[in-house]
Amino acid sequence: MEQAYDSPTPERYEIIDSVIYDMSPSPNERHQRISGNLFREFSVYLKGKSCRAYAAPFDVYLKDGVDEWVIPDLTIVCDPSKLQDKGCVGAPDLVVEILSKATAVKDRTVKYKLYRASGIQEYWIVDPHWQTVDVYKFGDNVFSAPEIYESGDCLKVGIFDDLEINLSEIFED
Repeated sequence: MEQAYDSPTPERYEIIDSVIYDMSPSPNERHQRISGNLFREFSVYLKGKSCRAYAAPFDVYLKDGVDEWVIPDLTIVCDPSKLQDKGCVGAPDLVVEILSKATAVKDRTVKYKLYRASGIQEYWIVDPHWQTVDVYKFGDNVFSAPEIYESGDCLKVGIFDDLEINLSEIFED
């Protein structure tokens, strides 16, 4: 399970509600392959559009002026005014977290609550083991159960009218 640290500060970390979360060791090969496949799909689709895709490490400061940040595996930002040298300041439009043994609990609880409260429109939790994607849509701040997609399904991206991602290509070995 991922550890929260009081001190000393680890090399790569996130700060959520004044708690430091160690982000080491680096993700495994399968995690990185899935991340790369998703990033490729978004990057190709967004070419020539105003939205941008960022793969980790890319810092997201959900509250301006607060010394807290997260490092989602994939971040989609459609408002260029939120982009600064240090990363994204304000809520991105979509974030993706890819589960690992070390991060699964935090991604499903701490980050879920944080993202829901911050104004992010869409949050994906990708489970490499079960080859599923849980899609949470936070529009109008109304709670709803996630849409669950499996390998072989085509995932309709909620923030874009015309983007579907074939998950068999994302989870391919």
